[in-house]
Amino acid sequence: MQLVDSILLSFALGVDAAIVAFAIGISHPDKSHRPGLKLALWFGAFQSLMSACGWLIADKIEIIRPWAQKGSGAVFIILGLKLIWDAWHDTDAPASVPETHHAHLVLAVATSLDALAAGVGLVSFEAAIWVIVLIGLVAFLMTLIGALASHRFRKFPERYLELLGGAILFFLGVKNFV
Repeated sequence: MQLVDSILLSFALGVDAAIVAFAIGISHPDKSHRPGLKLALWFGAFQSLMSACGWLIADKIEIIRPWAQKGSGAVFIILGLKLIWDAWHDTDAPASVPETHHAHLVLAVATSLDALAAGVGLVSFEAAIWVIVLIGLVAFLMTLIGALASHRFRKFPERYLELLGGAILFFLGVKNFV
């Protein structure tokens, strides 16, 4: 039963990463696999890292838990609003897409804050280390799939894709914040 729970947990934690990768991918000027692969590496690594941290500091998580979801929600809302703003106001320049290591770090942390809280629940698992590895691998794959799926929409007018990406990030942020 723990195997099924581990797989379901991994997919649940990877959804945010896949959605963020899709939202970034539809407005990213580089339609190759490279930006998605970079995000997948960041997101997969941080999903595992944050799950491990939650598992290791399970007795102290009560301090972090109230801020984790709201913090990631605020980051997504800000990024979503920025993409929407850029879509309506920067007609000559492409919308700014998070491409720096710093931006990827912020996104990786924001998408993996729920993994920190989920790591607390891993204390009851017999093979928690393998679950942590599974969480990272599933997040990696889901992020890569989300980024690559966004390429199917590249023939849409760019402004609408930027708006869609911004709206996805915004509503994901509202979901996390509320």
